[in-house]
Amino acid sequence: MTTSTGHISRKTHRLAVGALFFLLGLCFASWASRIPSVQQTMGISEAGLGGVLLAIPLGQLVSLPLAGWLVAREGSRKVVLWGVLLYAAALVGLGWAANLYQLLPCLVLFGIGGNLTNISVPRPWAWSGCTSTSPLWPLFMGCGAWPGSWRRPWARL
Repeated sequence: MTTSTGHISRKTHRLAVGALFFLLGLCFASWASRIPSVQQTMGISEAGLGGVLLAIPLGQLVSLPLAGWLVAREGSRKVVLWGVLLYAAALVGLGWAANLYQLLPCLVLFGIGGNLTNISVPRPWAWSGCTSTSPLWPLFMGCGAWPGSWRRPWARL
């Protein structure tokens, strides 16, 4: 598969991929910082939480063959867009989930959306962008976790 880059420079591609992975890290960290409050609100035990959190890798596992098929059929650009939209919608669903029956499908969709996006980034973009943005992943995660944990100290008052 070849990708048409047209007149867009390599630097622009790196910035676009970096921004994409920044947003993915921001979304994931926003969810991760809320796990303790979701556990407490839903009354999930430690063991139960481990089982619930397995829904994300299950979604990722399901999306592996799906992503390859979709990229071959529709192209990387569309699949990246669908993945980002699904990821964001699942994040909103995680915020609205009031019980396990709502939480589990949202977690599966969260895994599918994240993996569709990660796998679908065209290789020339991924290698030029990921190698320069991978060391920044902890920073991306911290930027997402900070807003989620910011109100936490006041919640205990």
